[in-house]
Amino acid sequence: MSSATGVDFADWQAIRELTATYNRCFDNADATEWAGTFLQSGRLEVAGEGVTYTGHTELAQFCRSRGWGILHMTLDPEVTVDGDRAEQRCNLLMFRRYPTQEQPTLMATGRYTDNLVRTPDGWRFGLRVVQLDTRLGASKEQSR
Repeated sequence: MSSATGVDFADWQAIRELTATYNRCFDNADATEWAGTFLQSGRLEVAGEGVTYTGHTELAQFCRSRGWGILHMTLDPEVTVDGDRAEQRCNLLMFRRYPTQEQPTLMATGRYTDNLVRTPDGWRFGLRVVQLDTRLGASKEQSR
């Protein structure tokens, strides 16, 4: 079954499930499983910050350094597939959670641009670039 964009629904669903696993594992500080959503040589880049984490060891260390308390929500996915390669773009809402269960607060908005590879174990991120909107609520005049 293909979607209106020509992407096989099974591929689209598998990529969305990978993204959900990425979110859940990072949010629960499950560093090993989170790093496993990437290829062994996979990279996470924070655009405009000059920050890159490469490979499962660096990725897992990054996740551990953040600990519990973040909640990722990814929205409006756009997925294209070309054989065993895919691209995904999606929007990001990131919240701060509190152990006291007080109301979460919005930390950042942004977007992910992903390059994915189909492996024998399913889809994995080869490169995930996050572009964060660092000045929430700032108008163009305020950000100058």
